[in-house]
This record gives sequence, C-alpha cells and structure tokens, in this order.
Amino acid sequence: MILDKLQSLVSFGDFVDLYYKFKFKGIKFLFSKFSKFSYEDRVSSKWDLFTSQSDFWVIPQIKKDWNFKISGNENITYETYVYNKYLGGKDNLKLISIGCGEGNHERNFAEQDGFSKIIGVDVSKESISQANKNATANNLNIEYHCLDFIKMDFKNEQFDLVLFDSSLHHFDNINGFLKDYILPVLSNDGILVVFEYCGPNRLSWRKSQLNEANRILKELPPRFKTLLDGKSLKRKVYRPGLIRMLLVDPSEAPDSANLVVSLNENFDVLEEKRLGWNISHLLLKGISHNFLNKDIETERLLKSILEQENEFIKATSENDAIFGVYKKKNSVI
Repeated sequence: MILDKLQSLVSFGDFVDLYYKFKFKGIKFLFSKFSKFSYEDRVSSKWDLFTSQSDFWVIPQIKKDWNFKISGNENITYETYVYNKYLGGKDNLKLISIGCGEGNHERNFAEQDGFSKIIGVDVSKESISQANKNATANNLNIEYHCLDFIKMDFKNEQFDLVLFDSSLHHFDNINGFLKDYILPVLSNDGILVVFEYCGPNRLSWRKSQLNEANRILKELPPRFKTLLDGKSLKRKVYRPGLIRMLLVDPSEAPDSANLVVSLNENFDVLEEKRLGWNISHLLLKGISHNFLNKDIETERLLKSILEQENEFIKATSENDAIFGVYKKKNSVI
C-alpha cells in the first residue's frame, strides 16, 4: 500500500467524523461499514445507504455557477448545452451513462429528441430502483442495469454519447480503463462527456486548500456552520485518513489526480473547462443545508465563497473539477 505523501492512515478528523456519524445515523449505520468485507460490498453499500442531505451540490446557486462556467448561462444545464452543440439534428442516437446513480442526467438527455436508446449502469441496487421509478413516473424509456460496467458484454455495440457524471474518478487506473473499456464502446463520431472531480487521490486535500477553507469557515456566521442536528457547529476542515476512505468507499478517488492527463492521452479534446471545487467542496460539506434559503445574507455569502474560490484557483493554478467533451483521436465530429 503506497500512501500519498499528504495522507496518513488515520487523522483526527476521522474521529470527529465517526462521532457525528454515530450521533446522526446510529450504531447500525456504523456496523454496516465494518460488516462489509469485499470491495464490491463496500462500494454498493456506500451508495445504497447514501443520501445527499448536506453536500455542496444540493445548493441551487452552486449548480447555477457550474451551468454558467459550462454553457455561459446559469439556467442552461450541461445536458441541454451538449445536445444543442454536438447532437442537435441527429437521430437514432445511443447513450450510455456509467455510474448513473438515480438517473437524473439520463432523464435530462431523454427529454431531447433523437435518442433511440439510453442505458444507465450502476452498482447500487437502491439507486437503480429509484432511477427506474423516476423514469416510469416521467414516461421515459430508459434501460437501467444494476451491474459492474466492466463485466458487461456489449457484443461490439457502440454509443454516440458516453457519459460520466462524478463517476469516472471512482475507477482505478483511469488511463487503462479508458483505453480498454471506453474507447471500444464509443462510436467513431461519438463524444465522451465528463463532469468530474479531478483533485487529489483519496481526497487527500492539499495544505493550501485546507488553509483557505478553514480561513473562510472561521469567518462564517455561526448559523451557517450548524450541522444537521441543528446544534453542533462545524469548526474545522480535516484531511481524511486512508483507512476511513477505504472503509466508507474504497472506490473513492483512487486515481483522480490522473484523470485529466488520462483523458487527454486517450482522446482529442473538443472542450475542457475548469469548475473549481477546491474550496466549496470541502468547506460546505455537512453545512450546505444552511445555504438553501434565498435571503440576502445567504446569497451574499455564497457569492463571496465562490469569488474567493475563483481567486484561490487563479493564484494557485490548482483545480479539482472539470467539465469536458472528447472524441476519438483523429475522428471527425
């Protein structure tokens, strides 16, 4: 086992996290983490039990910021942007979404014209069950499979759009994975679309971003630092230890630091845009529910956080997330 030079086996933050996991979710939840021994069981368990209550992506203003960075319009999602720019006017399109979760992005694409086949794949039974329910409720014809994508046999079938939304960074050896499993299923004139975390492996946050996140956290008013119990305050951002990462989800960011270089090595870049996440991701984890109101103070604070994150990225040239569209090398779109 080789540790990142910034990461330890255990950190003080792991004990803080353990305390609040026990406090908010109880002993049964903790026991479920220690009773799963195989890699597959730990990964599926993580996402079967996962609920996004207070992560930064639940905040509408954060989503609008991503939309603006991608499409130039805070009200245009990347699905609409990609379809209009690359797929509009085409028919009989085939899409596969790998690590689809509850299927939000496939449904967004399915609302556009031209798709004859849309497939979503995920290892979480609960996520796939919910994805099927959502597709049925919206009268959308989408195939969902609770399977390991690597073990699927497509019998030489190829797709016009291969999608990764916060899932590619869960694969080990991303370079080899793209070469061996994604290039073969992408059609010659198809596109690969990614919306992805590309920061430090295993979330071993850099000292620079930890310092900046903690500086901003210290300046937040107490009501914006309240955890889900409504009483406790988030007082510090910590770098997680490796044991905690492997216990919770061994698939979390094993090779994320190589994600961008691997994409560029295997594909031609049609566009690649920096999304940041360096500060907002770790700063807002566990306290994002405090930023769902649309009052003036909340909007002012979110604007300030995003501005400070952008300034940090410019000053350090660091970036932890990208949106990208890619094609096979030397192909014509």
